[in-house]
Amino acid sequence: MNTAKQMIIVKNEIKTKDIQSCKYNPDNSKWDIVYYNSCKVFSYAFSNVIYLTNPIILNPNMYRISRAGKVFFNIHAIYVFRKDSRAYWHICFLDGSERDYSQEDLIINESCLTDNESKNVFIYLSQIAKVSELVNENTGENILAKRYEKIDYIDNKTSLVPYLNPNRGQIARRRESIPIFPFGCNKSQYQAVKNALENQISVIQGPPGTGKTQTILNIIANILMRGQTVQIVSNNNAAIDNVYEKLASPQYNLSFIAASLGNAENKKTFISNQKSCYPDLSSWIMQEQDKISLDEIKSRSLQLQQYFEKQEKLASLKQELSQLELEIKYFDEYQKESEASLELRIKKQIDSEKLMALWQDFQTFADNSRKPGILFRLKNILLYGIGDWNFYNQNLTEIINALQKLFLGCRQDELKKEISQLTEEMHSVNRDLTEEMCSQSMRILKDVLARKYENGKERQIFSEVDLWKNPQAVLSEYPVVLSTTFSSRSSLNENVVYDYLIMDEASQVDVATGALALSCAKNAIIVGDTKQLPNVVPNEAKQQADAVFQNFHIGEGYRFSKSFLQSILEVLPNVTQVLLREHYRCHPKIINFCNQKFYGGELIIMTEDKGEKDVLAAVKTKKGNHVREHYSQRQIDVIKNEVIPVLNTEPNKIGIITPYKKQVSALQTDIAGIEIATVHKFQGREKDTVIISTVDDEISDFVDDPYLLNVAVSRAKRKLILVVSGNEQSPERNICDLIAYIRYNNFEVQESNIFSIFDYLYKQYTEARRVYLLKHKKISVYDSENLMYALITDIFKEKACSGLDVVCHTPLRMLLKNLSLLNDRECEYAMNPATHLDFLIFNRISKQPVLVVEVDGYDFHNEGTVQASRDGLKDRILEMYGIPMVRFRTNGSREREILIDKLKDYAVC
Repeated sequence: MNTAKQMIIVKNEIKTKDIQSCKYNPDNSKWDIVYYNSCKVFSYAFSNVIYLTNPIILNPNMYRISRAGKVFFNIHAIYVFRKDSRAYWHICFLDGSERDYSQEDLIINESCLTDNESKNVFIYLSQIAKVSELVNENTGENILAKRYEKIDYIDNKTSLVPYLNPNRGQIARRRESIPIFPFGCNKSQYQAVKNALENQISVIQGPPGTGKTQTILNIIANILMRGQTVQIVSNNNAAIDNVYEKLASPQYNLSFIAASLGNAENKKTFISNQKSCYPDLSSWIMQEQDKISLDEIKSRSLQLQQYFEKQEKLASLKQELSQLELEIKYFDEYQKESEASLELRIKKQIDSEKLMALWQDFQTFADNSRKPGILFRLKNILLYGIGDWNFYNQNLTEIINALQKLFLGCRQDELKKEISQLTEEMHSVNRDLTEEMCSQSMRILKDVLARKYENGKERQIFSEVDLWKNPQAVLSEYPVVLSTTFSSRSSLNENVVYDYLIMDEASQVDVATGALALSCAKNAIIVGDTKQLPNVVPNEAKQQADAVFQNFHIGEGYRFSKSFLQSILEVLPNVTQVLLREHYRCHPKIINFCNQKFYGGELIIMTEDKGEKDVLAAVKTKKGNHVREHYSQRQIDVIKNEVIPVLNTEPNKIGIITPYKKQVSALQTDIAGIEIATVHKFQGREKDTVIISTVDDEISDFVDDPYLLNVAVSRAKRKLILVVSGNEQSPERNICDLIAYIRYNNFEVQESNIFSIFDYLYKQYTEARRVYLLKHKKISVYDSENLMYALITDIFKEKACSGLDVVCHTPLRMLLKNLSLLNDRECEYAMNPATHLDFLIFNRISKQPVLVVEVDGYDFHNEGTVQASRDGLKDRILEMYGIPMVRFRTNGSREREILIDKLKDYAVC
């Protein structure tokens, strides 16, 4: 019989190789079979014989097969015969042997590359790997491309499967878990760990100083609790070393379960540094009466959630108070310059919400050019205790101004009271809650590890050969493996599939390298920050990769120019992710620039502002042409002779950061004892005091890069000094925003004809107006304005305009500092309390106007109407003060495109 084309099952046993011939006898409806070892014809009832032909031929590289725990190697060919719902496998090996199996007796893992779409993306990744600049120093061979050439099988259970084909490979959900937190946690870290354990792929966005390493350590702890394995990878060696050092610290003594592998040098170091005995773990084992149950941990977790809510609220209230107090200073300055004098006294004790409602009432009278009536006055006697009827004869502008001041002061008092009450509550009720959770979690973890390793008197010593020949034994001893991202598949045998992969600094990993790492783990946690420095792709490599991309019909998310973190978020838009929000590193005034500029105010700042006066500083050099080939001796002289001498900081706690390598070299020549490096080198690091040297006479796109600026600023813990050219710069530059932020927070009033926007005041007003008018998501009685508000906020989300914000119905008068530019009619119009801007888009860093948006009803604003005349006045005033403006008619079109075009020059959008 030809075993590759025929298969015969006799009485449920595969007999093909023993049979010389098999024929069906129609005379008696039986099968006549002749075996090789006999000339006799054996007749079998029809139901006892299955005769199969026309097998499906499978590519042996696409399958991993085992039976009774034994893995099959060196498979040459696979033929699958089917009968109804059953299947039978004929397997041929390279040594010439052949074996037959019923499929139910085999464990068969199919490669995801049998799926055409997955294979197409993988071939693309293999081709762009050739663009990589990672080469063997001795042979010049492209190492990444070589790694891809070796891959002919990818397990269907790996986390790479959903990435290659999101439509076919849905991200698997795992069972709900009760995590432990031996390394401490907060609200967002708690959720990040749960996400990691309950989803096949999860993303952790880790802005600067938010405890990213702590979160990774907690995930590792929970993986160890399950008796599973994990590989931690990063392109940044410092990030990997940081994890290992934390595990090895005397506080934890957990380095004995971790192996730093990856490249050949690390492997040799690991092999030579092995110890033949375990550390003394006897004290780690909990006695029966001391054991802590998971129910206790769950109960503690629920308590922690309540504590975290209060902790986050307290930090948010402190942030709000800090912002409000700064705005009050500017509001007082505004009142002095505008000569506002009316003091409003309200006899009854009312809250800021009611004051806001009263402001809304008076604003409505102003908008309609009406005086308050008798019923309104009587109501105010009852509600607010305003009994002085002469009060209503005052100028409505003055009244509104007084109400705004009263609102700000009242809200300030409320915040202080809330902060005091919440602080006391947290101290009295939850003082030791997190410490107890950490302590109990660490005891549980150490007990589990001690019981696992307690029976081994002598520890197995591995050779380099064991790393690829006996990888499961290595993982049993060292379940935590650390490696560079590129070396993820070569730390051990290339066929090893870890239970988990944690990829740190994923924003610095390219698409091909990141996908390679996903291929060796069932679950993946992708950690990074889309707002920090991405992987650098040289222009030539980008062009080559784009040319390859054009040959494949795949999504934009796979482009080589994207970081792997960004690629994951685009390819898998529904991936579970969490932003680590609580920031612990920098002084609030330092990190709040990054928070407002890059993170849309989402960070919760946990550090304390103790009223320090010298946190922020900007030093401008004299105007001139000082730069030579990307270094500025003038800035070096300023740093050496003016900045450093007045610093009261130890040299080892100071860092000088600059975008250019030549400036680094020049600074190192002139200044000793202080660490100096490029921004890229400083990512992941921190210093008490950071000096940023921008170098450029005219700020370039490279220096102004938002990722670079975010990293540079967030390295400073206590003091930030910006050294910049005194030459005029384009106002939309990010560096200019930083200068404006420093000036604003040091309360230096800029000489300008325009006041800063009181964003706290008018963001509250916008929300209150929404509630006041219609009790749902509308901020105007006009549908056209509601639609425009929705459009603006949608554009902000779509274009990630974290540095811009919008308020509605801002009085024009509150923007104009110097009225001498206006004639009498223009001045009267501008100071009218009913004259407002429909929408003011402003820079949330500098508080300066970016764009005024006016919505004009066709009939009301038509040519020849009174309103059209007023529109002309407003247009002229805005033009005189250099405030950009755009008008939209309600019968117009292309509003989205026009708005996006108007905002495109602002780097924050």
